[in-house]
Amino acid sequence: MSLLDDRLDTLITVCETKNFTKAGEILSLTQPAVSQHIKKLEEELHTTLFLRKKGELVLSPEGEIALLYARRMKALAEKMQ
Repeated sequence: MSLLDDRLDTLITVCETKNFTKAGEILSLTQPAVSQHIKKLEEELHTTLFLRKKGELVLSPEGEIALLYARRMKALAEKMQ
């Protein structure tokens, strides 16, 4: 598994849990590692993936698109294997 795969898994898990700490627990990562994965993805994609509104984690419009691609890429990788 590549670093990109790890970051895509992190994105998907954060979206499912809506929480960096819970995502870290599921992925066996620390919360700072989860934050770093998301930050790196944002840098690579030149966009903000999440908006923080009143303590709630919400996908940005660009984040919604990234999530669709991440899920599709993961499904294709699993199908290929």
